[in-house]
Amino acid sequence: MSSSQNIIKRTTSSFATLRTIYAKELRGYLAVPFGWVILGCTMALQGFILQAVLQVMTHATGNGVMYHMLDNLNFWFCFIFIFPLITMRCMAEEERQGTLEGLLTAPVTTTQIVLGKYFAAYTFYLLLWLPMLLYPLASEIGNVYTEMRYGIQPEGVITYMLADWVGPYLILALSGAFFVALGIMCSALTRSQIIAAILCTCLMIMYYFMGRATELWGEFPAAPVFHYMSCTEHVRSFSSGVIDTRPVVLYLSLTVFTLALTKRIVDYRRWTR
Repeated sequence: MSSSQNIIKRTTSSFATLRTIYAKELRGYLAVPFGWVILGCTMALQGFILQAVLQVMTHATGNGVMYHMLDNLNFWFCFIFIFPLITMRCMAEEERQGTLEGLLTAPVTTTQIVLGKYFAAYTFYLLLWLPMLLYPLASEIGNVYTEMRYGIQPEGVITYMLADWVGPYLILALSGAFFVALGIMCSALTRSQIIAAILCTCLMIMYYFMGRATELWGEFPAAPVFHYMSCTEHVRSFSSGVIDTRPVVLYLSLTVFTLALTKRIVDYRRWTR
């Protein structure tokens, strides 16, 4: 067998192992009540925020629905606490149950373990935001029904445009990629889910307020750095339709760095056993 065939065989085997870990972890979210409780609570909060936003938009113009939904303190409260909930059990629960030791001694690499758990958590995170795509569809169906049934165009209708939703979903996906990786790293640091959740929450709150440092203390020499890291500014610009490549580079770089750090943490735990 040639060297290229060996490489292809090893790569195929590696992806198969990664897919197995990914599928197992994803079932851990979707096959238990805990995952559906998180999804239900997130949908309820999204509906609450949307209702409040629609009341505001009856008196405001110039920005889309998603802009007002994401530029909202209620949204940030929901957003920050999502990540500890979906990542706190990834490593810590297996450590507490004693199954992590078996996984670390199995014929799988640390990279496969970390990436399998990460992609499963990230997929579940993306699923939490898919129900919001139903809002434009439901609105359009309601408008068409009203016009067909009564022969009139409803007054005061909030218009949903697909273009208004591309930017917000993109920034949610980008920032979520980093924050999920951050939660996985916190879970790898401890065997307690509660400690992992508290640590992740504290780090996310710190990052959030770092981005608002200029609002709290005004402009200062290092202000451009904090503007560059501000997730609130990124959300506002993307929700307004301005797609900037700098946040893309920032979040992808932070995601890769955090996952690499998580791999080092898990490697340390593997070789100290």
